[in-house]
Formats: sequence, structure tokens, C-alpha cells
Amino acid sequence: MGNAVIDKPKKIAVLLPSMNVGGAERLVLEELKYLKDDPRFSFEVHLVFEKGIFFNELCRLGINVNVWNAPHKSLRMLKVYLNIIMHLRRTGCELLHCHLLNSIGSLLGFFAGIPTITTAHGDIAFGYWERIGFKKSTLVLGCGEKVAQNISRFVKKSKIGILNNAIHCHPQKTIKKRTNIEQMGIPVNSVILLSLGRLTKQKGYDILIRAMQQVVVEVPEAVLLIGGDGDDKQQLQNLIKKLSLDKHIQLLGIVENTHELIESCDLYINCSRWEGLPITLLEAMSHAKPIIATKTGGNPDVIIDGKTGILVESEDEDSLVNAILELIHDSAMQKNLAMNAKTLFLAEYGIEKHCERLAEYYKRIV
Repeated sequence: MGNAVIDKPKKIAVLLPSMNVGGAERLVLEELKYLKDDPRFSFEVHLVFEKGIFFNELCRLGINVNVWNAPHKSLRMLKVYLNIIMHLRRTGCELLHCHLLNSIGSLLGFFAGIPTITTAHGDIAFGYWERIGFKKSTLVLGCGEKVAQNISRFVKKSKIGILNNAIHCHPQKTIKKRTNIEQMGIPVNSVILLSLGRLTKQKGYDILIRAMQQVVVEVPEAVLLIGGDGDDKQQLQNLIKKLSLDKHIQLLGIVENTHELIESCDLYINCSRWEGLPITLLEAMSHAKPIIATKTGGNPDVIIDGKTGILVESEDEDSLVNAILELIHDSAMQKNLAMNAKTLFLAEYGIEKHCERLAEYYKRIV
């Protein structure tokens, strides 16, 4: 009786700039947590520039991680890219999966002689070199339907797949909401609005801050918490001070207790000018929170206006104000939207289904 043939795991290299705080980085963590013990695959991770906030959490997965410490915007980057190519060749990697490196990732795979998957995380006007990078990829995965449609304008549809963002549904914990709020120095009777993301123009926090100036006139107990860091931090702090909203808005910086914060809020708000499919929206849905989001990118894929949340036009301050006030004053609507959002999340956006689809894409190529 012959011995059964056991297929050797396919060696996959995951490439991204760093493990800094962001939706793409968190998605990579979720994917690797789920797939790291899958006998069909063997993973290694390459961080081109630096470690980042999530580096230690990544290392705890027991996956080999290479940090290349490439200098930003320097010709010395070419040497690092050459070293990565040589490593991929030498170690027998069979597939390169790239995140946030749209213009260079597929070229590294090409010169290493291996196929490349590039995940597109944003619905933006991709530049010339990014378009070249997508065209050179074996497969481009859009993180939502709108992103995939955008890419199809310059990449053959046969080379495009859709892989919706997803997260692990954390067990609901009994969190004493008002205790958390008190610890932050916020009055216990406050109406807590929350938004999470990088402090950049993309996220539209300047619009949300201006909207709060109108909201607090009608609801003086409203408090907005913004979690994240970024280049616009000082500008936003100045705006808060200029509008005399210091008592109503807190910039929390980088937050690690994301789930506790979401559980503690009354409303979750996404006010982005452009988006892919935000991980933070999925997190708010998983916690059954009423959501307001802008009608951009992949937001309408998950926020069905009047059913799983409220959609407003991007950069429309008055519509945002009206939506916030409407939800604050209608507790029945809050509950209905929140429960519908949780139901949709459980049906379509859990990490298990996402990773099985990703595994099918991997198997199709290698």
C-alpha cells in the first residue's frame, strides 16, 4: 500500500510598507491570524520601510518577518528593492501579495519571476505608475465593488477580483460604558460621537469638526471623540480651538482599545472625502452601533441608507449636521439601524468567509 502524497505548502510572501496603524495593516493581521495554520500555505512578511505600531502583534503570530528599513524617497531604495528580489528568488517564494505598494510591488514580483497579487485598498484616482503596477500584477483585488469598478477602467476585468474587507467578530464584552467615559474626564450624561482614522484630508475631520459647532447648539451634551494620528493633527487642533469646541471634541491620538471605544459610543461617524471599504465601519457594524457615513467609495456597499445607517454626501456639512441630530433624537431609529448593520456584518463581512475567498485566489494562481 503506497504512502499518500502530501502537497508541500505554497510559500507566500506578503509585502507592505510597515505595520503602522491603518485599515490595510489591520486587515493583513486578520488574514494572517486566520491563515497562518492553514496547511496549504506558508507565509513570510516583508516590511519595506519600518516596523510600525502593529509589529509586535504581527511577530506574535510566529510568522517570519523581514524589516528592510528602506530610506524614504532615496535612490538607496533601489538597493533594498534589489535585495528583496534576490531574497524572493533565493528562498523559493511562489507568490507575492502586495498591500499599499501599488506601483512597485508587481515589479518586484516580475523580476523575482513569481506571480503577484496586489490588493487595492482605496477608491482614488490612481496615478500613472500605480496603474502600471496594477497592469503588471497577475491579479488585482479590490477591497470592495466600487474599488474594483474603478480599477476596471485601466485593467482587464479578467485580472480583477473582489475581496471585501472583513474583520474578526470579537466576542461582545460587558463594558461599563459610563465608567470608560468618566475615566476620560467626560460627563456621564454626554452623547458620545466617535470617528476613527488617520488625521488627513481624506478623512474629512475638518468638516466633522465644523458640523459639531452646529450640533452642540441643539445638543450641548454632545461630545466627539476622534481616534487616530496624522499630518493634519495641529491644523485640526487649531480649528477646534478657533471654534471654541475644546469641551466638545477630543483628539485621542493613536488608540489601541478600539473595541472598547466603539462599544462606549452612541453614534459612529465616517465623514471621508474618499474611501475604499473602511475597516472601522465594519468594526462599528460588528458592535451594533448606529452609523452615519459619506456616500463615497465602498461606504454604500455596507451602509444602505435608511437600513444599516445613514448616508450623506461627501463634504456636505449641513447634511451631516441634520443626520447627526436626527439620530440623536430618534432612539428607535438608532436601534433599528444598529441591528440591521450587525446582521449584514455577520452575513457578509466576517473574516472567515473573507479568508476562504482569499485562499481560493491563492490556489488559483499557485
